[in-house]
Amino acid sequence: MKRTTLQLILIALLLPTPRVLGGEITAQRDAVAVAPGTYHVGSQVVTVTERCTLPVAAAPILSVGNEPLKLSLDKPVGWSKGTRLRACNARDVNASGSFVPGSLEIRRSPGGELLQEGADYLVDADWGHVGLGPNSRVTDKDTVFASYRYSLLRMDTIQVSADGKASLKQGEPHISAPVPPAAESACVAVAHVFVGYRAIAVTPDEIYPIRETAAQAVTGSTPGRIPKTLAKLKAGQPVTIVCWGDSVTAGGNASQLALRYVAVFAAGLRTRFPQSKIDVQNISLGGSGSRQWLYPDKYPYHGLLGSENPAQFDRVLQAKPDLVTIEFVNDAGMSPAKVDETYGEILKRLEPIGAEVILITPHFTMWRMMGFKGMREAERRPYVLALREFAGQHNVALADAAARWQHLAAEGLPYLTLLHNTINHPDDRGHRLFAEELWKCFDPGP
Repeated sequence: MKRTTLQLILIALLLPTPRVLGGEITAQRDAVAVAPGTYHVGSQVVTVTERCTLPVAAAPILSVGNEPLKLSLDKPVGWSKGTRLRACNARDVNASGSFVPGSLEIRRSPGGELLQEGADYLVDADWGHVGLGPNSRVTDKDTVFASYRYSLLRMDTIQVSADGKASLKQGEPHISAPVPPAAESACVAVAHVFVGYRAIAVTPDEIYPIRETAAQAVTGSTPGRIPKTLAKLKAGQPVTIVCWGDSVTAGGNASQLALRYVAVFAAGLRTRFPQSKIDVQNISLGGSGSRQWLYPDKYPYHGLLGSENPAQFDRVLQAKPDLVTIEFVNDAGMSPAKVDETYGEILKRLEPIGAEVILITPHFTMWRMMGFKGMREAERRPYVLALREFAGQHNVALADAAARWQHLAAEGLPYLTLLHNTINHPDDRGHRLFAEELWKCFDPGP
């Protein structure tokens, strides 16, 4: 049947059109389409001369056979309970989402009797943890054998050559923190493609155009608010700095001690002020919040080793610091009123020893911990907004790590890929972001 021009126009308007991110790159099921035109990467203009469709490989899925393990007495719930399936491990916890649901078989012996999920054993499919079931035919002392599948993450790079042709460079898969490959010689990276666990198709949300460089990140870090410390550094006098905080300050998940943000920060300061003897002390405890240090009787620290409680604010005072940096992502649930009360108390206790302060806004953590729905949302945690306001009201220095993490999306990086444990511990790249924001506080200021 011949259609009229009006009918053809109406049909075209009703057909679904692919969502475009960045104006030029679209998701096409198992590929991305790159349209001709200009792409802006920071101040650089890149021209694509012809349209192309670039296939994107599915997320890798690997198999494990007959992994020996013992079923935990704990019901597998969340990141800390149950026996971990080892291939899903991201250093100190399992990677949330890596385990392939429905793939697990547990047997008494390799090739032997198959145990039943729900009766013999339980599974937390999100975290890849297992434990004894309510009617188990085995005990927590018995070794059983697990076979299952797990997935990895990957970051691919869309690059454009000098003659304007786009191509896709596949990255190396990783259990939790994949790094996008650098563009090849004479090519410019214009976007990254995030391939999530078990992904078989590309969606618009997984295309990350590179709109700005790291150097273009605008944060609220404040130069010029630590004048006494800066004066001593410039005069070549000794300076003592205490980095006080929780597990992030302690170093979780840096690959080595030298790459923890405290160590990177200290090394950068010593390079910048070589004439001064700089003593940087790390006083931190994983799982702690500031109020546990300030009021140990009221808010006892539960990560105790023996009977002695190491979460004592006197440890900070006894170091006699010239400067204290403060990082507590574990404070992120505080209301603005609690921020004023708690951090006001901190300033009050430090005032008698004359210590200056740098407050550090926390990095981004897993979505549900922040109440976010995606990796491109702007910072809106009440604690962070209140901490920024508190710093301004009290003329206290601020290292705005939160703003730096927010900017990652503009750099073509989903922030989740910098969380090595998929929850709240940054990888080496994430640790360095803290150091970079701290260094800004040592500029002379306006």
